Amino acid sequence: MSNQPAYERLAPFLREFIYAQAWKDLRPIQVEAIETIFDTDEDVLITAGTASGKTEAAFLPILSLIQPDPLGSVRVLYVGPLKALINDQFQRLELLCEQGGIPVFRWHGDVSAEHKSELIETPGGVLQITPESIESLLINKTSKLRRLFGGLRFIVVDEVHAFLESDRGVQLRSQLERLSAYSSVGRPRRIGLSATVGDFEAAKQWLNPQRPDRVRLINPTNVTIATRFSLMHFAHATEELPPDLIDDLYSLTRHRKTLIFCNSRSDVELATSQLNRRCTRDGLDERYLPHHGSVSKEIREDAEARMKDKYRPMSVVCTNTLELGIDIGQLDLVVQINSTHSVMSFEQRLGRSGRRGEPRMMQLYTSEEEPKPGAAFYERLPFSLLKALAVTDLFLERWIEPPLARPSVYNVLYHQLLSRLTEMHGCAPRDLVGFFIGSQVFRGIEPDQYATVLKHLAAIDHIQQMPDGELIVGLTGERVVRSREFYAVFQTPPEWDVRHGERTLGRISPSPDLTPGVCLLLVGRVWEVKDVLPDQKQVLVIPAKEARNVMFLGTGLPEMHPRVARRVRELLSRDDVPQYLSPAGQTALAEARRMSREINLDARDIFETEKAWIVLPWTGTRAARTLQFLIQHCGLEVNFPSMLFPWAMAIQRDGDLHDLQNRLRGLLESQLTPADVVADIPIGLLRTHKYDEFLPDTLIRARAVEEWVDWEEARTTLQRISNSSIQG
Repeated sequence: MSNQPAYERLAPFLREFIYAQAWKDLRPIQVEAIETIFDTDEDVLITAGTASGKTEAAFLPILSLIQPDPLGSVRVLYVGPLKALINDQFQRLELLCEQGGIPVFRWHGDVSAEHKSELIETPGGVLQITPESIESLLINKTSKLRRLFGGLRFIVVDEVHAFLESDRGVQLRSQLERLSAYSSVGRPRRIGLSATVGDFEAAKQWLNPQRPDRVRLINPTNVTIATRFSLMHFAHATEELPPDLIDDLYSLTRHRKTLIFCNSRSDVELATSQLNRRCTRDGLDERYLPHHGSVSKEIREDAEARMKDKYRPMSVVCTNTLELGIDIGQLDLVVQINSTHSVMSFEQRLGRSGRRGEPRMMQLYTSEEEPKPGAAFYERLPFSLLKALAVTDLFLERWIEPPLARPSVYNVLYHQLLSRLTEMHGCAPRDLVGFFIGSQVFRGIEPDQYATVLKHLAAIDHIQQMPDGELIVGLTGERVVRSREFYAVFQTPPEWDVRHGERTLGRISPSPDLTPGVCLLLVGRVWEVKDVLPDQKQVLVIPAKEARNVMFLGTGLPEMHPRVARRVRELLSRDDVPQYLSPAGQTALAEARRMSREINLDARDIFETEKAWIVLPWTGTRAARTLQFLIQHCGLEVNFPSMLFPWAMAIQRDGDLHDLQNRLRGLLESQLTPADVVADIPIGLLRTHKYDEFLPDTLIRARAVEEWVDWEEARTTLQRISNSSIQG
């Protein structure tokens, strides 16, 4: 083995494991991690593509260090974002730890009480857990925490990028600070693993809020992975997936193992149904399995297991439920139907292929509804194709979106205040607030805002102050804390089971349209609703003889970074044609460029129609919303025609171009602030996070300024639009 020094430092049982697995060599990322974890006391951020050996890079040195004394306390806490990912990694870690006498435990909602009791009675080794189960431990096993984590030395956070922007990530950071206080051997070192990080400094700050300079980055840049992809474009007459796209997809994948990503649950169901119909037509067994959040856990796990059978061609059609690194065996390729909303998502999905040294392979499809006769120019631009090209272009430049800073997560602060008071069985106000300020998890929340939150919670009986000044959870707050829903900080919409006989097919959110006779497209088939049982929260279905009144399962639109929109505009003014683009796509791109030059799209942002000014802002979703609020603030109606958010904006005509220019200039010259814009939005629309109903309106509006408004980008865009209108 060429990297012998690093190999020799590993515990004997791990060297034997490497020999038994016939590894030819340690990978550079593993050598660097071994040296860093052995020779420093710093935290570590390991970033590399899927199947690059990140998990082994972290655990080979960690297990070597804990192996001499693995029992008596959990030594390593592994936190994963998904139960399925934990279950998958559990098998890998058990195999790795088996000969070293290091136990591996799991703790999440699907783990038996017997397995959890074993950990409580004989703690040791590695504990794999989700943030929700950490919350449960902090609240329900407080008396056991010192014994469980007194010797905790390492915390490994997998898929760090999945936590950077979310409420769940703030919750986890707070939990890690709370757990670290129980370790008698000092602050546990934190090791973060991720395939896609857009801002290394933000990720370091997340891992170590107090000392981000004490996080060592391991990011091998000299490792190149062969990547192959092509993009096929289709035009169609309806909004459904075009038959010729499905035909090509079927021909490409029917004899392969493939992950087929869609951007909505309805597209997953449509694609699965149409592909399996072609299997039936050709006398094949059904080879396409759906996988999304409304499909039952049993059906999702069955799909994952069936994908591991290397002798049967099988494909899973999915949303982002399989974007993270759950092992489903060796894939032949990945398919993406219509553009991902972000470059990060594109890279994450592409990275699911190319394991074991094979090239990463992706087939992209885009589809665009054919413009109707007389359609406006903005309706004739193929934004689906252009967005896919822009995302791919930015990926090739190795750019990834930086995480959105969210310093004022008052809803998570509410949750952690009540959880901390429960854990500590009461606390002095100074100690409670001091702990969170000292942790620097809630960096954007000022001391006076803590006071605002505490006074409000006392007023609604979620906390109570005792005569000696100590704070405890109030009676109303106690009901919140003792609910099983308290462990999670993310909002879970109400869902009812969809059942056929004794089998649960999946879950669906109730709606007024859910009535007998309606059809549901679920697990790739059409089902007719026979009965709706609100008391049992069940929908009873039978196979539908014909598809009519089909209900689809929708999804929200994720945020898009301004750079993606700007790259679309750049592509329209360029002449190069990507080699990976199909002839139909090349034709559509050439036509879009011809029209762009004809109407001078590279210089003009505003166009006149009979009833409105049409603005192409070329910006991200947050800035486009901010523009809408800004322009509405000066008394003009604004909308996004033909569902083209954020690409095309229509402003009502109220005077001539000179009047519009004056209003836009007035906005730029006014003393208007982001808070003024948010003040126009009804407070009910701003309560978008779990526990928002327990927070004062002032803080909800303050948070909305950060989350909803992209002030600088919107003003820059408005300045450009104002100048463009003068030119136009």
